[in-house]
Amino acid sequence: MLGKKITNGHVEGALNKFLEQEQYLVMGFEKDSSKVYHRVFKDKLDNYALMNPVFAMNGALYLRRLFAKGAQIVLMLRPCEIRSYIELAKLTQIEPEDIIAVSVDCFGTVSSKKEGDVPAGDELKGLSKDIGKARWACTNCRERRGVVGDAGIRIDADGTFWAFSYTDKGKTFLSLLEGEAEEAPARMEIAPSEERPQFQIDMKEFEKDFSKCIMCMNCRDMCPVCYCVDCVFNGDEYLPKGDALFNKIFRSGSTGMPRGKELFHLIRMFHVSQTCVGCGACEEACPQGIPLTKYFKGVSERLQGMFSYMSGRSLEEQIPYLTFVEDELKDAED
Repeated sequence: MLGKKITNGHVEGALNKFLEQEQYLVMGFEKDSSKVYHRVFKDKLDNYALMNPVFAMNGALYLRRLFAKGAQIVLMLRPCEIRSYIELAKLTQIEPEDIIAVSVDCFGTVSSKKEGDVPAGDELKGLSKDIGKARWACTNCRERRGVVGDAGIRIDADGTFWAFSYTDKGKTFLSLLEGEAEEAPARMEIAPSEERPQFQIDMKEFEKDFSKCIMCMNCRDMCPVCYCVDCVFNGDEYLPKGDALFNKIFRSGSTGMPRGKELFHLIRMFHVSQTCVGCGACEEACPQGIPLTKYFKGVSERLQGMFSYMSGRSLEEQIPYLTFVEDELKDAED
Protein backbone atom coordinates (compact mmCIF):
# COMPACT_ATOMS: atom_id res chain seq x y z
CA MET A 1 0.00 0.00 0.00
CA LEU A 2 1.26 3.47 -0.87
CA GLY A 3 2.00 5.82 2.00
CA LYS A 4 4.30 8.62 3.06
CA LYS A 5 7.18 8.00 5.43
CA ILE A 6 7.07 10.43 8.35
CA THR A 7 10.17 11.90 9.96
CA ASN A 8 10.50 14.26 12.92
CA GLY A 9 8.43 17.40 12.54
CA HIS A 10 6.52 16.30 9.42
CA VAL A 11 3.18 15.90 11.19
CA GLU A 12 3.56 19.15 13.13
CA GLY A 13 4.51 20.98 9.94
CA ALA A 14 1.49 19.62 8.07
CA LEU A 15 -0.92 20.52 10.85
CA ASN A 16 0.54 24.01 11.18
CA LYS A 17 -0.12 24.53 7.45
CA PHE A 18 -3.71 23.58 8.10
CA LEU A 19 -3.98 25.95 11.08
CA GLU A 20 -2.72 28.90 9.03
CA GLN A 21 -6.19 29.09 7.49
CA GLU A 22 -9.04 30.89 9.27
CA GLN A 23 -11.62 28.89 11.23
CA TYR A 24 -9.43 25.79 11.19
CA LEU A 25 -8.75 23.72 14.30
CA VAL A 26 -6.82 20.58 15.22
CA MET A 27 -7.96 18.26 18.00
CA GLY A 28 -5.21 16.07 19.37
CA PHE A 29 -2.91 15.74 22.36
CA GLU A 30 -0.69 18.18 24.23
CA LYS A 31 2.26 17.10 26.36
CA ASP A 32 2.63 19.20 29.49
CA SER A 33 5.67 18.18 31.53
CA SER A 34 5.18 14.43 32.08
CA LYS A 35 1.44 14.36 31.33
CA VAL A 36 -0.54 14.32 28.09
CA TYR A 37 -3.99 15.83 27.66
CA HIS A 38 -6.57 16.36 24.93
CA ARG A 39 -6.26 19.81 23.40
CA VAL A 40 -7.91 21.83 20.66
CA PHE A 41 -5.20 23.80 18.81
CA LYS A 42 -5.81 27.14 17.08
CA ASP A 43 -3.28 29.09 14.94
CA LYS A 44 -0.32 26.79 15.75
CA LEU A 45 0.65 23.61 17.57
CA ASP A 46 2.23 23.97 20.99
CA ASN A 47 3.75 20.99 22.86
CA TYR A 48 1.98 18.63 20.45
CA ALA A 49 2.00 14.88 21.20
CA LEU A 50 1.06 12.34 18.55
CA MET A 51 0.20 9.62 21.09
CA ASN A 52 -1.21 9.57 24.60
CA PRO A 53 -0.43 6.63 26.93
CA VAL A 54 -3.05 7.67 29.51
CA PHE A 55 -6.80 7.30 29.05
CA ALA A 56 -9.00 9.75 30.95
CA MET A 57 -11.91 10.06 28.52
CA ASN A 58 -12.84 9.56 24.87
CA GLY A 59 -12.04 12.67 22.78
CA ALA A 60 -15.21 12.23 20.71
CA LEU A 61 -17.14 13.49 23.74
CA TYR A 62 -15.33 16.82 23.45
CA LEU A 63 -15.99 16.86 19.71
CA ARG A 64 -19.70 16.30 20.28
CA ARG A 65 -19.78 19.37 22.51
CA LEU A 66 -17.44 21.45 20.34
CA PHE A 67 -18.93 20.72 16.96
CA ALA A 68 -20.49 23.62 15.05
CA LYS A 69 -21.65 23.55 11.45
CA GLY A 70 -18.94 24.81 9.13
CA ALA A 71 -16.10 24.23 11.58
CA GLN A 72 -12.99 22.88 9.84
CA ILE A 73 -11.34 20.35 12.13
CA VAL A 74 -8.57 17.77 11.81
CA LEU A 75 -8.87 14.98 14.38
CA MET A 76 -5.59 13.30 15.40
CA LEU A 77 -6.91 10.71 17.83
CA ARG A 78 -6.84 7.07 18.87
CA PRO A 79 -8.77 4.53 16.73
CA CYS A 80 -11.48 4.11 19.41
CA GLU A 81 -12.02 7.88 19.42
CA ILE A 82 -12.25 8.06 15.62
CA ARG A 83 -14.67 5.13 15.63
CA SER A 84 -16.85 7.00 18.15
CA TYR A 85 -16.83 10.06 15.89
CA ILE A 86 -17.95 7.90 12.96
CA GLU A 87 -20.86 6.47 14.96
CA LEU A 88 -21.92 9.97 16.06
CA ALA A 89 -21.84 11.10 12.42
CA LYS A 90 -24.14 8.21 11.47
CA LEU A 91 -26.47 9.26 14.29
CA THR A 92 -26.54 12.82 12.85
CA GLN A 93 -24.90 14.29 15.95
CA ILE A 94 -21.92 15.55 13.93
CA GLU A 95 -21.70 16.57 10.28
CA PRO A 96 -18.53 14.97 8.87
CA GLU A 97 -18.18 17.08 5.70
CA ASP A 98 -15.70 19.55 7.20
CA ILE A 99 -13.84 17.10 9.41
CA ILE A 100 -10.71 15.14 8.50
CA ALA A 101 -10.40 12.17 10.85
CA VAL A 102 -6.91 10.68 11.25
CA SER A 103 -6.50 7.59 13.43
CA VAL A 104 -3.11 6.89 15.02
CA ASP A 105 -1.83 3.43 15.93
CA CYS A 106 -2.46 2.79 19.63
CA PHE A 107 -0.23 0.59 21.78
CA GLY A 108 -2.75 0.64 24.59
CA THR A 109 -3.27 2.99 27.51
CA VAL A 110 -3.24 2.94 31.27
CA SER A 111 -6.02 4.37 33.40
CA SER A 112 -5.69 8.00 34.47
CA LYS A 113 -6.12 6.61 37.98
CA LYS A 114 -2.82 4.74 37.53
CA GLU A 115 -0.62 7.24 35.71
CA GLY A 116 2.40 5.93 37.61
CA ASP A 117 2.28 2.81 35.42
CA VAL A 118 3.09 4.77 32.25
CA PRO A 119 6.36 3.54 30.71
CA ALA A 120 8.92 6.18 29.73
CA GLY A 121 9.84 7.03 26.14
CA ASP A 122 9.84 4.23 23.58
CA GLU A 123 8.86 1.74 26.27
CA LEU A 124 5.29 2.89 25.57
CA LYS A 125 5.22 0.14 22.94
CA GLY A 126 5.54 -2.33 25.77
CA LEU A 127 1.95 -1.65 26.74
CA SER A 128 0.82 -3.77 23.81
CA LYS A 129 2.58 -6.76 25.37
CA ASP A 130 2.26 -6.03 29.09
CA ILE A 131 -1.34 -6.93 29.89
CA GLY A 132 -0.80 -6.08 33.53
CA LYS A 133 -0.31 -2.37 32.77
CA ALA A 134 -2.72 -1.67 29.92
CA ARG A 135 -6.43 -1.23 30.63
CA TRP A 136 -8.69 -4.23 30.04
CA ALA A 137 -10.48 -2.28 27.29
CA CYS A 138 -7.17 -1.82 25.44
CA THR A 139 -5.89 -5.38 25.75
CA ASN A 140 -9.22 -6.60 24.35
CA CYS A 141 -9.72 -3.83 21.77
CA ARG A 142 -11.13 -4.88 18.40
CA GLU A 143 -9.14 -2.30 16.46
CA ARG A 144 -5.99 -0.59 17.77
CA ARG A 145 -4.65 0.03 14.26
CA GLY A 146 -4.84 3.43 12.59
CA VAL A 147 -7.00 2.09 9.76
CA VAL A 148 -10.27 3.92 10.42
CA GLY A 149 -11.29 7.43 9.39
CA ASP A 150 -10.03 9.45 6.42
CA ALA A 151 -6.36 8.77 7.03
CA GLY A 152 -4.15 6.84 9.40
CA ILE A 153 -0.70 7.00 10.96
CA ARG A 154 0.87 3.59 11.38
CA ILE A 155 4.16 2.27 12.71
CA ASP A 156 6.03 -0.49 10.91
CA ALA A 157 8.02 -3.29 12.53
CA ASP A 158 11.19 -1.16 12.41
CA GLY A 159 9.57 1.72 14.29
CA THR A 160 9.13 3.98 11.26
CA PHE A 161 5.96 6.08 11.10
CA TRP A 162 3.84 6.04 7.92
CA ALA A 163 0.82 8.07 6.81
CA PHE A 164 -1.92 6.55 4.66
CA SER A 165 -5.04 8.01 3.08
CA TYR A 166 -8.35 6.12 2.96
CA THR A 167 -10.66 8.78 1.48
CA ASP A 168 -10.39 11.92 -0.65
CA LYS A 169 -10.22 14.00 2.54
CA GLY A 170 -7.38 11.77 3.66
CA LYS A 171 -5.53 12.61 0.44
CA THR A 172 -5.87 16.29 1.37
CA PHE A 173 -4.17 15.54 4.68
CA LEU A 174 -1.37 13.59 2.99
CA SER A 175 -0.80 16.42 0.51
CA LEU A 176 0.30 18.60 3.45
CA LEU A 177 3.05 16.13 4.35
CA GLU A 178 6.46 16.48 2.73
CA GLY A 179 7.83 13.79 0.47
CA GLU A 180 6.46 11.43 -2.18
CA ALA A 181 4.26 8.41 -1.62
CA GLU A 182 6.06 5.06 -1.73
CA GLU A 183 5.28 1.43 -1.10
CA ALA A 184 5.06 0.80 2.65
CA PRO A 185 6.13 -2.42 4.35
CA ALA A 186 3.40 -5.05 4.58
CA ARG A 187 4.21 -5.84 8.23
CA MET A 188 3.27 -3.29 10.85
CA GLU A 189 3.99 -3.24 14.59
CA ILE A 190 0.31 -3.62 15.50
CA ALA A 191 -1.37 -6.56 13.77
CA PRO A 192 -5.11 -7.17 13.40
CA SER A 193 -6.79 -8.50 16.53
CA GLU A 194 -7.51 -12.21 16.37
CA GLU A 195 -8.38 -13.52 19.82
CA ARG A 196 -11.75 -12.60 21.23
CA PRO A 197 -12.03 -12.27 25.01
CA GLN A 198 -14.65 -14.02 27.10
CA PHE A 199 -16.96 -11.23 28.15
CA GLN A 200 -18.93 -11.25 31.38
CA ILE A 201 -22.62 -11.96 30.78
CA ASP A 202 -23.50 -14.05 33.85
CA MET A 203 -26.45 -12.40 35.61
CA LYS A 204 -25.38 -13.51 39.09
CA GLU A 205 -22.02 -11.82 38.56
CA PHE A 206 -23.85 -8.83 37.11
CA GLU A 207 -25.92 -8.46 40.27
CA LYS A 208 -22.82 -8.76 42.45
CA ASP A 209 -20.73 -6.24 40.47
CA PHE A 210 -23.47 -3.68 40.01
CA SER A 211 -24.53 -3.82 43.66
CA LYS A 212 -21.76 -1.24 44.23
CA CYS A 213 -23.40 1.27 41.87
CA ILE A 214 -24.29 4.60 43.52
CA MET A 215 -26.25 5.89 40.47
CA CYS A 216 -23.93 8.82 39.86
CA MET A 217 -24.50 8.20 36.11
CA ASN A 218 -20.91 9.16 35.31
CA CYS A 219 -20.82 6.20 32.90
CA ARG A 220 -23.69 7.70 30.91
CA ASP A 221 -22.27 11.20 30.94
CA MET A 222 -18.79 10.12 29.80
CA CYS A 223 -19.93 7.68 27.10
CA PRO A 224 -19.21 9.29 23.71
CA VAL A 225 -22.13 7.55 21.95
CA CYS A 226 -24.72 7.93 24.75
CA TYR A 227 -25.91 11.25 23.38
CA CYS A 228 -29.63 11.75 24.17
CA VAL A 229 -30.34 15.28 25.39
CA ASP A 230 -33.56 14.17 27.06
CA CYS A 231 -32.53 10.97 28.85
CA VAL A 232 -35.39 8.90 30.25
CA PHE A 233 -33.50 8.68 33.54
CA ASN A 234 -33.70 12.43 34.02
CA GLY A 235 -37.44 12.11 34.66
CA ASP A 236 -39.55 10.39 37.30
CA GLU A 237 -40.81 7.44 35.26
CA TYR A 238 -37.79 5.17 35.78
CA LEU A 239 -36.20 6.91 38.75
CA PRO A 240 -39.05 8.35 40.81
CA LYS A 241 -38.36 10.81 43.57
CA GLY A 242 -40.35 12.81 46.10
CA ASP A 243 -44.00 11.80 46.42
CA ALA A 244 -43.69 9.38 43.48
CA LEU A 245 -40.92 7.41 45.22
CA PHE A 246 -42.75 7.60 48.56
CA ASN A 247 -45.91 6.13 47.01
CA LYS A 248 -44.00 3.37 45.18
CA ILE A 249 -42.38 2.23 48.43
CA PHE A 250 -45.75 2.11 50.15
CA ARG A 251 -47.21 0.07 47.28
CA SER A 252 -44.30 -2.34 46.77
CA GLY A 253 -42.76 -2.50 50.23
CA SER A 254 -39.14 -2.23 51.37
CA THR A 255 -36.67 -1.34 48.65
CA GLY A 256 -32.90 -1.10 48.33
CA MET A 257 -31.30 2.26 47.66
CA PRO A 258 -30.38 3.68 45.27
CA ARG A 259 -33.41 2.35 43.49
CA GLY A 260 -33.42 1.28 39.84
CA LYS A 261 -29.68 0.86 39.26
CA GLU A 262 -29.97 -2.53 37.53
CA LEU A 263 -32.66 -1.16 35.22
CA PHE A 264 -30.50 1.88 34.45
CA HIS A 265 -27.53 -0.22 33.32
CA LEU A 266 -29.61 -2.74 31.37
CA ILE A 267 -31.40 0.00 29.43
CA ARG A 268 -28.10 1.75 28.75
CA MET A 269 -26.56 -1.51 27.52
CA PHE A 270 -29.44 -1.88 25.08
CA HIS A 271 -29.23 1.76 24.02
CA VAL A 272 -25.53 1.68 23.04
CA SER A 273 -25.32 -2.02 22.10
CA GLN A 274 -24.80 -1.39 18.38
CA THR A 275 -22.71 1.79 18.66
CA CYS A 276 -20.40 0.94 21.60
CA VAL A 277 -16.74 0.98 20.50
CA GLY A 278 -15.48 -0.60 23.72
CA CYS A 279 -13.23 2.34 24.65
CA GLY A 280 -13.86 1.86 28.38
CA ALA A 281 -14.66 5.53 29.07
CA CYS A 282 -17.64 4.39 31.17
CA GLU A 283 -15.43 2.25 33.40
CA GLU A 284 -12.81 5.00 33.68
CA ALA A 285 -15.51 7.38 34.96
CA CYS A 286 -16.94 4.95 37.53
CA PRO A 287 -15.92 5.91 41.10
CA GLN A 288 -16.85 2.43 42.35
CA GLY A 289 -14.52 0.43 40.12
CA ILE A 290 -17.30 -1.58 38.46
CA PRO A 291 -15.91 -3.56 35.45
CA LEU A 292 -18.42 -1.97 33.08
CA THR A 293 -16.44 -2.66 29.90
CA LYS A 294 -16.66 -6.43 30.31
CA TYR A 295 -20.45 -6.26 30.40
CA PHE A 296 -21.03 -3.58 27.79
CA LYS A 297 -18.60 -5.13 25.29
CA GLY A 298 -20.06 -8.55 26.07
CA VAL A 299 -23.52 -7.42 25.01
CA SER A 300 -22.49 -5.09 22.17
CA GLU A 301 -20.05 -7.44 20.42
CA ARG A 302 -22.44 -10.39 20.54
CA LEU A 303 -25.19 -8.23 19.04
CA GLN A 304 -22.92 -6.57 16.47
CA GLY A 305 -21.64 -10.01 15.52
CA MET A 306 -25.18 -11.13 14.65
CA PHE A 307 -25.27 -8.41 11.99
CA SER A 308 -21.59 -8.76 10.92
CA TYR A 309 -21.23 -5.15 12.02
CA MET A 310 -18.33 -3.32 13.63
CA SER A 311 -19.08 0.04 15.19
CA GLY A 312 -17.06 2.89 13.72
CA ARG A 313 -15.49 0.87 10.93
CA SER A 314 -16.88 3.01 8.12
CA LEU A 315 -19.26 5.90 7.50
CA GLU A 316 -20.83 3.87 4.69
CA GLU A 317 -21.68 0.92 6.96
CA GLN A 318 -25.11 1.65 8.38
CA ILE A 319 -26.02 0.93 12.01
CA PRO A 320 -28.19 -2.23 11.90
CA TYR A 321 -31.11 -0.83 13.92
CA LEU A 322 -31.36 2.09 11.45
CA THR A 323 -31.84 -0.22 8.46
CA PHE A 324 -34.26 -2.93 7.42
CA VAL A 325 -33.22 -6.06 5.59
CA GLU A 326 -35.81 -8.77 5.14
CA ASP A 327 -34.89 -12.09 6.81
CA GLU A 328 -31.49 -10.70 7.88
CA LEU A 329 -31.50 -12.73 11.12
CA LYS A 330 -32.79 -15.97 9.62
CA ASP A 331 -29.46 -17.77 10.04
CA ALA A 332 -28.23 -15.89 13.12
CA GLU A 333 -26.78 -17.91 15.96
CA ASP A 334 -26.78 -16.87 19.62
